[in-house]
Parts: sequence; C-alpha cells; structure tokens
Amino acid sequence: MSTVFKLHIFMTLEPEQISLLLNNKGCEHALYLSSICENLRQFGDYSLVTSRLTTYPQTIEELLHVLLNEVYTIINNQSLLDAFFKLLIISNVGLLESDIVSMLQHFMNKTTDENNQILVNRMTWSTIQRHLKTFLDTTWMDGHQLVIYRHASLEQILQKRCLKENTDEIRSLNSFMADFYLKHSTIKDFSSRRIPYHYEQGHMYKELVTYLRSSESRKISRIDRQAYLRRRRCTKYIPHADTPLSQRAYLCHVCAMQFKLGPFTMAKSSCLICTNMIMGGNMAQANAFKREARLCQKHGSMGYPHSLQCIVCRSLRPKPTGTAPTVTDPVPLNICFDCWCAGGATPRCCALELD
Repeated sequence: MSTVFKLHIFMTLEPEQISLLLNNKGCEHALYLSSICENLRQFGDYSLVTSRLTTYPQTIEELLHVLLNEVYTIINNQSLLDAFFKLLIISNVGLLESDIVSMLQHFMNKTTDENNQILVNRMTWSTIQRHLKTFLDTTWMDGHQLVIYRHASLEQILQKRCLKENTDEIRSLNSFMADFYLKHSTIKDFSSRRIPYHYEQGHMYKELVTYLRSSESRKISRIDRQAYLRRRRCTKYIPHADTPLSQRAYLCHVCAMQFKLGPFTMAKSSCLICTNMIMGGNMAQANAFKREARLCQKHGSMGYPHSLQCIVCRSLRPKPTGTAPTVTDPVPLNICFDCWCAGGATPRCCALELD
C-alpha cells in the first residue's frame, strides 16, 4: 500500500525528484515553483510524486490550465466554480470571506423559483476552498479579510476562460454585485464603498448618481464621491452669456430645502456636481468658492428663460417677475471652485449624463 501523507513545501525531495524540477524550465519562475509545491502538498501520495513531476508542463500558463482542469474534474460542478471565479474577477479587490457563501447562494438562485433552489452552504464553500488553495490567497482591507487570486496571471487566464470579454455578462455581474452589496452584505462599511464601483462598471449611471446623492452613501470618501460624479459630467462647453444655450441651473423651493443633491448638505448649499457644501453657496453676493452652475440646451428647459425647470424633480416654474424675492422662488445653483477647475475652468454644462 502507498504511504499517504501531507507533503509540505519545505520537505526534502529525492535527488531524482529534485532533478526533474530543475530540468523543468518553468521552475525558473517563483510563481510556477510555488504553484507546483502547493499542488504537491495537496497531492498527498508520496509514491506517485515522481511520476506526477513528469506531467507538469513547461510554462506557468499551461500549468495553471492543467491545474484548473483538474479542479473542475474533482469538484464536478462547473456552474458553481464558474460563478465563484467570475464574481472574484468582477470584484476587482477581492471578496469578503464572510459574504462568499451568501453571495454564491444568491447568484446561483437569482433565476430560480423557491421550489428549485440550489443549496450553497459552508460545507460547499469549504470543499471549493480546499481544492482552490493553489489559486487563492487572502488579504486584509480596512480590517476585513478578503479572498483574492494568488497572482494576476491567474486572473487573466480565468477572465479569458470564464468571461471571454462578454460585455453583457460583465454588466450583469456588476449589477448583481451592486445589488448584493446594497441588500445582503454583512459588513456595510465595506459594501457601501463597493456599490458605486459596480454601478459604474455596469454602466448603471442613473443608479450610481442616485446612490451617491442618498444617505446610504455617507461612508464614501469625499475624493471618491467627487471622482465618480465628475466622470459623469456633461462634456459640452457652453457660452458665457445667459441664453437657452447656457441656462442657469435651478432648484424648486421644495427640493432646495431637502438633502436631494447629497447626503450631508441641503441642496441649496451643495455643489451641483460633487454634492460638497459650498460655504455661502446660497448667498447672493460674490464668493470665490463658487461658480454659477449652468446647463447646455440638451439638459436645460425648453422654455428658458421664461420658465425654469428644477434640476431634481424636473417641475417647471415661471421665472420670478417681482423685484423682491419670495420663499417660493426657484433657487439658483452653483458648483464648487474645485469642480470648476476640474472641468477646465471654463463654462461647461454641469448636468450629469445618466445614459
């Protein structure tokens, strides 16, 4: 009978086995060698190690393909493995270990009814994890443990193998990730920062802007919020003069007093683009920290300047005609000095593209 044991990386091999390793050109690379050592550690049957060493190919890419094929054969659940690999690729930073079981459960059953649910539990994940040790690693982010790929080359191979540059599937996966983090994740401070990334990658721009303007996005840093929203800004440059081609942006008096543009400041004092507070933004006098928020004809009102449209609720209001302002007058909006500079420091439409 063969001796079964757990072969450790640092265990001394026989001279013949060492020679087989040294004669393999792939072992010149650390990743190749570490992958073989991890695979042998799981192999377990010492009497077959020599013959096993002769089966390894010469390049890291071929080796990873061989090892992946073996995993698919052992686990015999291609759809579940594909789902895990795809979600890990789409995550970009890794998956929370505490979320993996729930995530796989929701993903595998997103199109099934209650009577045909596919069970994914801790035992299922433990089995997958045990056979994927060659490919996976863990890291920490903000105090949370994440499962990641051991090396970027593996991610590239799996991306070609599982996703095949399928744009529709990539968008669908990002949509699923955003929805999962929004509704089911166990660690909200981490998931809230991942939601806008997946909205953006899934081209769900309307949902992205809505989320960043909601109270649920308070965990997102100011820099990240600015970056996401500024990337959605309309690129059209507009004239200086107040015309239908360069319309002043307004809020109705109802939306102006609410937190409709951002989670921290009433809309009348918020930058229309990045939602940050503008000190004295709702004051009439000149202010070095603000610039007028203007819209191109596409994003403005058809009746401008005789009627003004609220940028949030899209309701129309007649242009005030009296000299004394009233509490029901539309409120003119501004952008912060930072957004003005980021937009080229020239008149440019301040609306956000949602298509």
